Amino acid sequence: MKRAVRLAQQTFLALKDPYGSVEKVYPQAIHAVERQEKVRYLGVKDMAPIPVRLLRTLRGKGFELHTLDRCSVNGRAVDMMIKNPLTGGPMTGSSSGTAVNVFLGINDLGIGTDGGGSVLAPAMSLNCYGFISPLLEREHMKKHEKSSTDSLRFTPSLGFIARDLEVLEEAAQTTLGFGLSGESSGEEPPLSVVCPGWLEERAKHFLAGGGEAEGRKTEGIVLEAGEFPPPGNEREPMIAFLKEQLPSCDMVVHYEKRIDVDGLGDSILGHFDQETKALQEKSGKYFVRAANMAGATALCIPDGGLASGYVLMCQSEPEKIRRLFMAARRFPAVKDELVERYFRNIDAYFPYGVMEAGLYDS
Repeated sequence: MKRAVRLAQQTFLALKDPYGSVEKVYPQAIHAVERQEKVRYLGVKDMAPIPVRLLRTLRGKGFELHTLDRCSVNGRAVDMMIKNPLTGGPMTGSSSGTAVNVFLGINDLGIGTDGGGSVLAPAMSLNCYGFISPLLEREHMKKHEKSSTDSLRFTPSLGFIARDLEVLEEAAQTTLGFGLSGESSGEEPPLSVVCPGWLEERAKHFLAGGGEAEGRKTEGIVLEAGEFPPPGNEREPMIAFLKEQLPSCDMVVHYEKRIDVDGLGDSILGHFDQETKALQEKSGKYFVRAANMAGATALCIPDGGLASGYVLMCQSEPEKIRRLFMAARRFPAVKDELVERYFRNIDAYFPYGVMEAGLYDS
């Protein structure tokens, strides 16, 4: 009964659509409780490249289609039609509605498309987990090559957004078809990680489970402080850096903060003059904008700061993706009690009036 009530509440909130992030609701999704024990609601970016085959695969694991989600017009990196629930500013795009609907608790998992950060950046802007990989429906996605607003040719990747790493991992394991959740057979080789020098101690602490370090090797972790390209609006240096580094390491780790809080990472806005270019540069979006264009698989992990977290990127190979998820488990899960109570208490969106409140006081 509790499961059915919770799912019904999620649909009520989707129908209310407080942030204008829902394109269509499927209330009949609740019938899924009649045929299986574990049901999670799924939202899908209202965009053609997402194949029905992927939805069928996820449905077999209890992810039931619940909403079609609004997205920014023409794949724009900020969505001028949807507000970010945390900041009140324009929501990061283009999988904007998908991220909002996961953040609010309307859905447990969202599917979006990412060309230059359109899954990773919206997820990070709302302190959610995000994952992209060109291995997801690779042949299908090759048909949808396009150009970015800064004239770079790319093939978009499919990706997932979730509030919990376990949900994200299950979706990736289900759709990629190999064992992400378990250890590989035999002894694990040391994890080779490239990160900026300023992030080395923090990355070492988390990746080693908080253990004490001996030089640069801790609990099977080998870290190398790489020469990272300076922050800026140009994607090409970051793409080139990832293409150079990823073949020779397990992952590149970066930290990106205050996504679209102090500026807006949008090349349309930034192209006008030096002032708008500087505003774009303050967006906090760096490797999230380049990961897909470098052909990388990427996972973003919130850390509790507003619109901030870690970006883990690896070469798009099954074993490296498995190790990426194993590393992600070592980062602490951050739960914000105030955000949970304010945004995900669905009863709060449907308060009783004065007369009704008196009726139910007792």
